[in-house]
Amino acid sequence: MTINEELTGERDRLLQLDEAKLLAECRCDTMRGTGPGGQKRNKTESAVRITHIKTNIVAFDDEQRSQHINRHRALQKLRLQIALELRQPPTTWTMPVPSVKSENFVLWAAVALDALHSEDYGVAAAAKLLGTTTSQLVKNLAKSPKLWQFVNAQRTARNLQPLVQK
Repeated sequence: MTINEELTGERDRLLQLDEAKLLAECRCDTMRGTGPGGQKRNKTESAVRITHIKTNIVAFDDEQRSQHINRHRALQKLRLQIALELRQPPTTWTMPVPSVKSENFVLWAAVALDALHSEDYGVAAAAKLLGTTTSQLVKNLAKSPKLWQFVNAQRTARNLQPLVQK
């Protein structure tokens, strides 16, 4: 992943949009879910795939029988996927780190990933850029399993040791 000059600033705007506005910039496909679940699952189109048109980033959810719940969950997954995939020049995070359930957590994750990316996934240097400690950065990354896996995959690809939760 490299910094995309065309989308600089766009990522943060996308992450802060409310659901209706973000959905307006996406294509939403519904389909029948797969796997066990009986007749109800095989007859209704409750699975949702959302594609952000400009970036072509995709998220999918089919865990619930309700299309509305799956759409909401797919949008949450889309926000995280945007944070994982779109890089911008690093900035500092001046507010307290939000809880993982907060809508601002994905924005913090994007800013943290920008810092990690700019420092080739060196945690100490990225923590310094973010104005925090190494241990606090690791704790905050560990709040989201997908974020944790992504960072460790990037570190492994660079022949760095994976991060370990303490």
